[in-house]
Amino acid sequence: MKLPGVAEKISQKLKLRHKLRHSTGLQFAFAERVDFLNPAAWDSLAGGHGLFMSRDYLRALETARMPELQHRYAMVFGDGVPLVILSMQLLELGLDRLRPLARDQDEGESAAARLRQRVLVCGNLLTYGLDGVAFAPGLDPQLGWHAVAEALYRIRRADKLQGGLQFVLVKDFDPARFAGSALLGKLSYSAIETEPNMILELAPGWKSHDDYLAGMTSKYRSNVKSRILKPLADAGYTVAPLAADEVARHAARMQQMYLAVQANASLRPLTVTPQFWPAMAALGAARAVICGVTKDGELHGFLLVLKNGAEATAAQIGFDRELANAGLPLYLRLLHAGVATAIAAGARQLIFGRTALEPKARLGCKPVETHFWLRHRQPVINSVAKQFFHFIGHDEAPDIDPFKKAG
Repeated sequence: MKLPGVAEKISQKLKLRHKLRHSTGLQFAFAERVDFLNPAAWDSLAGGHGLFMSRDYLRALETARMPELQHRYAMVFGDGVPLVILSMQLLELGLDRLRPLARDQDEGESAAARLRQRVLVCGNLLTYGLDGVAFAPGLDPQLGWHAVAEALYRIRRADKLQGGLQFVLVKDFDPARFAGSALLGKLSYSAIETEPNMILELAPGWKSHDDYLAGMTSKYRSNVKSRILKPLADAGYTVAPLAADEVARHAARMQQMYLAVQANASLRPLTVTPQFWPAMAALGAARAVICGVTKDGELHGFLLVLKNGAEATAAQIGFDRELANAGLPLYLRLLHAGVATAIAAGARQLIFGRTALEPKARLGCKPVETHFWLRHRQPVINSVAKQFFHFIGHDEAPDIDPFKKAG
């Protein structure tokens, strides 16, 4: 390359850097409750993004009153026209949340629990996907992500009154959406690959769980029936959606089972409250279904399935660990309840998220590469954090195909 060409290229990069380090010139509105913002303006962008950006869902999260969590919202306007909306979560995250609890350990008593960092998350720690940002149709992605970065910067600066934010995280990106967000990398955000999101594609011809099973090879179908479905049925357990009044009655029990499962998780950034379950049920069966495993009126396991247009998400789960340790396949049975619920809802995809990669692969899920963007307020620590997260690595999903070959 000739020197004049190199100089021109460097000059263009410097101009871009200068532009990105300055304000977009757009107008911003911020709030700590979604109802404090203009509802019509919010809905004009959130309507096409589905459940997780809807005011009903965000209000339900606020109603759940998770003590460790604060909510932040932003709207970005250009000449009075809404261009971008952001839903964010602010919390303190300790190192204890990055590994399973030791037996009989109380969260908060360890030294790791006391090493806490304030984190601003653009997105939702209770779901899987880019559920914190919505752009106006046709908006230039570079302008959109520049506006997102400016909104996050403004919130970080304002939070100094409460002690300051150490990390900003934007989650979660599949490959297509990740490519469009590359501008964040020019603003000192580091791209971190996580464990893959496990997604089950639901065939149009499946109208029931039986149809789903019929699509499996005899080996996998026989295994599901004999080792997962039959043991619970023979023992007298019933699997069915819980009505809202049942959720309210079982909320304390649900919380107990949820915490027992969460204690074994390697990553527990956020813990919901007993109020969370009725708040989700109150969204209505068209948007939220809690599948329950019951026997003689007692609840022994549940799975929350959230419906979001053509997608369904298996969100939170809880089950009786003593029964599971005794050999009752509660976890796997609940995963199949999620499949049945998604098919009944007419969903084309069921999102199972990260963790438990092998059991989900046996359901027919395929891994989808997932990234987030991370930035620390201190440049030196930001560089170290980037290297640290790249060093950790993540598990890979096994290559399993339980379905019959087409044709």
